[in-house]
Amino acid sequence: MIYFDNASTTPIDPRVLDEMLPNFKDKFGNASSVHSFGRESKVLLEDARDVIAEYIGASSSEIYFTSGGTEANNFAIKGIAFSHLGNKNHIVTTKIEHSAVLDSLEYLHKRFGFKITYLNVNRFGEIDLNELGDSLTEKTFLLCVMHSNNELGIINDIKAIAEVCSSKEIYLHTDSVQSIGKTNFNIEDLNCSTATMSAHKIYGPKGIGALFIKKDTLTDKFIHGGKQERDRRGGTENIAAIAGFKNAVEILKDEMEYDIAHYKKLKHTLITSLKENFSVKIILNSKEDENSLPNIVNISFDHKKFNIDAETILMKLDMNGIAVSSGSACTSGTIQQSHVLKAIGANDIAAKSSLRISFGRFNVEEDVENFVSALKKL
Repeated sequence: MIYFDNASTTPIDPRVLDEMLPNFKDKFGNASSVHSFGRESKVLLEDARDVIAEYIGASSSEIYFTSGGTEANNFAIKGIAFSHLGNKNHIVTTKIEHSAVLDSLEYLHKRFGFKITYLNVNRFGEIDLNELGDSLTEKTFLLCVMHSNNELGIINDIKAIAEVCSSKEIYLHTDSVQSIGKTNFNIEDLNCSTATMSAHKIYGPKGIGALFIKKDTLTDKFIHGGKQERDRRGGTENIAAIAGFKNAVEILKDEMEYDIAHYKKLKHTLITSLKENFSVKIILNSKEDENSLPNIVNISFDHKKFNIDAETILMKLDMNGIAVSSGSACTSGTIQQSHVLKAIGANDIAAKSSLRISFGRFNVEEDVENFVSALKKL
């Protein structure tokens, strides 16, 4: 079996699982309790917050645990928006954001009347800073631009975008879920207002993520019902998952450079092999330079020369023990037109026939060779 869908989710690292297990059985206390069981969990909770904050260059007081990247995006966007109700009402974003961002913005527009501007992107998913500047008004209070795209792998210049925002006192939210562990992501350098993380993208457990909220950023409380997370997100903390998240980040601190070099090698091998074996039949939608994530390759097929749809290819690859995806796994579990591919200019057929190959820590070069061989056979 070959698993090439690591942008969707990664397998849990065995070391992370070992770290989590005691917290299901023996260290089960509620971190809000004052007795010894609770205090033990509280110590782990705050230690994890410290580790994650240090890793991204933030302060511990700026890290809030969530159930994952989707909640973190909702928390940031709705929290900032609701704190501006009756005041400013304009938000700017891009056409290729994750559905957790786009759906949140659509909700704010339909239910509360917020005005949303969607920036265009070029062939590889990059925005034009001049168009960004022209889109901002006196009513603009929030800009949502992902640090890297989950389908194409393009990395945005968040630092330059943040400079535009800070000069106009506009909050900048960046979905950084795909970037953690694949880029040298540093909050202090990027200067964004909020940013998201998700443990299951970095060989940790599902159901746990984090939101960075820069000091003095105005946000409403997202989940009511408790005083947890400094009274911004109610609910008993998932200590076992947080222990796994902490350990996944600790492993990244030691092994990220190796991981990135490993991804780059696999990406180079795959792109070279695709060009050699398919020539003009395959369209490469991902950039090959440093402005693209090292672990994602997105391709589509030229239907004038090669008439087969992505769903057929996905099923046949799966029958051959190879798992890839057609884009984001957070749409519906079915093959749909990619809004990201449409945004970069792909036609309807190409937007529904793309493949995203995403590498992980446990893939080897033989996996790439077997994938290309199977694709060639199909």
